[in-house]
Amino acid sequence: MPKVKEKKTRVHDKVAMQGIQFNKDFGQHILKNPLIIQAIVDKGCIRPTDTVLEIGPGTGNMTVKILEQAKKVIACEIDPRLVAELQKRVQGTQFQTKLEILIGDVIKTSLPFFNLCIANIPYQISSPLIFKLLLHRPVFRLAVLMVQREFAQRLVAKPGEKLFCRLSINVQLLARVDIILKVGKNNFRRRPRSSPVLSD
Repeated sequence: MPKVKEKKTRVHDKVAMQGIQFNKDFGQHILKNPLIIQAIVDKGCIRPTDTVLEIGPGTGNMTVKILEQAKKVIACEIDPRLVAELQKRVQGTQFQTKLEILIGDVIKTSLPFFNLCIANIPYQISSPLIFKLLLHRPVFRLAVLMVQREFAQRLVAKPGEKLFCRLSINVQLLARVDIILKVGKNNFRRRPRSSPVLSD
């Protein structure tokens, strides 16, 4: 395990060395652990014919892994600095033609067709984004979403439980929701306040 740790630090410190300061207003927490990234991609069960919507690709750590398996990736990123990093990362590779980047606020963006969504969601847009996805047509197959632990617990809460609320009711009416992975704070550059979890 220590070997993996050393390797991932060298690879992903590249962002810090380039002087990119993460924007707190955008809720930026870059997932840096390659083992967690691979686990998330595996949970998506990506097919070679899939168009995958990735929300908040950041510097592209997960984007590249998705591009290895999907037909196309549509990446929606609000921060132009990170868009430039992502473009640099795929430039001149076999992935360049498979990547489409939408620049802007995903809540205000008209989303094109996709089969599958993978997202590391900032806390402040969790509710509106989930409902935007649930109301998207045509209906997509699956979403693998990383959210803060407390929010995920509300999504899956059952009647009679303390965290059961309007959010639980509305989401469970429209989708089946499960918590599939817990991710520790140390797996992120700029550690989040609470440990995120992965739900689908």
